[in-house]
Amino acid sequence: MKFHSKPIAEHSEVPLPDDGQWEQLVARFAARGPRPPAGEPDRSGNHCYVVSVGRWERPDGADARAQLAEIVALVGAQGDVVVGEELCRRERPDPRTYLGSGASAAIATRARDAGADMLVIDGELSPSQARNLEDATGLPIADREGVILNVFLRHAKTRSARIQVEIAQLEYLRPRIRGIGLDMDQQAGGMMYARGPGETASELLARRLDDRLAELRRQARRLERTGAIQRGGRTGCGRIALVGYTNA
Repeated sequence: MKFHSKPIAEHSEVPLPDDGQWEQLVARFAARGPRPPAGEPDRSGNHCYVVSVGRWERPDGADARAQLAEIVALVGAQGDVVVGEELCRRERPDPRTYLGSGASAAIATRARDAGADMLVIDGELSPSQARNLEDATGLPIADREGVILNVFLRHAKTRSARIQVEIAQLEYLRPRIRGIGLDMDQQAGGMMYARGPGETASELLARRLDDRLAELRRQARRLERTGAIQRGGRTGCGRIALVGYTNA
């Protein structure tokens, strides 16, 4: 799963603090560089092992398999490769790791045997569940919400849409960054955008995320004002509609 670590082309004028160093801090969440546009091949995607968790109503499990097929398709739509998939039957998610300790260990083994470098869970994990599951499995964790946000960003066409989706991505990432920078103290200490007194590397990343969010929100407000002015200038213009026309 890839979180974009640089301003994307359509809003590259939005500045990023200490440009060029950001990627070092988000490397645990994203491979470097943006996704190619939809329809172009992407050979840099993660190799994902997908797990759908829950209980199914139909005796043959058809409803559960349909749900699993849906998340597998979403993972493919964000440009990643699915190397394995399975159903995990639970009455309710484990409050600590979502999967439970025994299932986490067994699934991690099967995922590694399949060549996976990421575990995708078809559910909404809390930040603490994602951290605990990553600790238990030794694999980066993605959940349904994160996958959907990546799909939206990859297929967003307009500058405004891309900014809004990136804002949503960073808001999703913000509570999940604790511990990212624990092994990056030396790098963080040498950055121009350096830590304040007593600031951990994770706190530095949180501060930089907040700066990036603030810049994107300012850009979104400017776009909204510009759009309102343009719409106002079109007041009184006639409108036409084409009936029976299909744009193939």
